[in-house]
Amino acid sequence: MTKLSRKERMQKAEQMAGISFWVDLKKGRLTKYAIQKQVKHILAMVFRYVILICLGFVVITPLWNLVRDAFTAPAMLGDKSSLWIPQQMSTIFMQISLSKSLMDYWPSLLYTLLTTAVLTLLQVLSTGLAAYSFARLKFKGSNILFFFVVLTIVVPSESLMLAQYAAFRNFDIFGLIGLINGTGAGINMIGKPISQFILAGTGMGVKSGLYIYFMRQGVRGLPISVEEAAHVDGAGFLRTFFSIVVPSMSGSILTVSVLSFLWNYTDTYYTSLLNPNIHQLAYQYTTLQGNVRLGIDSAAKTNPVWLSQIDATNPFVQTAVISACALLVVVPLLIMYAFVQKRFVQGAARSGLGGD
Repeated sequence: MTKLSRKERMQKAEQMAGISFWVDLKKGRLTKYAIQKQVKHILAMVFRYVILICLGFVVITPLWNLVRDAFTAPAMLGDKSSLWIPQQMSTIFMQISLSKSLMDYWPSLLYTLLTTAVLTLLQVLSTGLAAYSFARLKFKGSNILFFFVVLTIVVPSESLMLAQYAAFRNFDIFGLIGLINGTGAGINMIGKPISQFILAGTGMGVKSGLYIYFMRQGVRGLPISVEEAAHVDGAGFLRTFFSIVVPSMSGSILTVSVLSFLWNYTDTYYTSLLNPNIHQLAYQYTTLQGNVRLGIDSAAKTNPVWLSQIDATNPFVQTAVISACALLVVVPLLIMYAFVQKRFVQGAARSGLGGD
């Protein structure tokens, strides 16, 4: 006889319980309380599925509209009869968006992924060390410092715009760079990705305050006895962090990594302020929205077929091109999330649980 697993036994028990309920109901052997309990269970299940279906519709509909507009043939644009699936499909808008004249997609994607990966690595490392310090190192004024970390979540980034721009326009560290180069002036880092790397590596990148708070809660949920044992064996602060804390916080670290990658990938604030590079996809997409007609004209002139089918002054054409560009920007994130979504949800759910 095959031994059933625990999950299979639970499923069989639930199935038998359901059969028993309907059999008992038919024979009149159920109490009023049992009937009320089963009715409440059914209503709760229906309500839960209704909420999930509504949320799924709200999330999927915008993405589906992008796909529909991006793959609609130019002759069918504006056709009200094609609500979900276009009657005639074409890849012309995707080809225009991929072209060098519009988004120069593949080189831009490579540049964006590389810079985003570096920013994510620096940000996870800096916020992880900061979170571990706030969670485990107790010193005079630590709560005040953590209060300032929380302030970085609350205070709008725009209020720091001038100070950050001025700091990187003439970047210097206590006057040492100006003293070394003999000019007395710092280095202009505007327009270079290193300015963003410095912010990410010092815990001042995109949403860094939120990551520090999130990971601090995760560290506080870990049993401190293991770290104390490591200290007794002679492990220092960094060795304890990398050997004990990091493996124990893999779920939280993955969650922060995904969020950091997502927000750095789609960031336009720091990119436009410190490194306005046309190969950054989110920045390029935002710039294109402001002058989509010129972009379509430039791309169409490179291909006689596009020039004969596309009218850059047509608002439906402009919307279709914008939708195609948005879809190209979003697709890498969807692919990434498809691989990490299970661990991402588990890490977010378990953060801050347990501990001594």
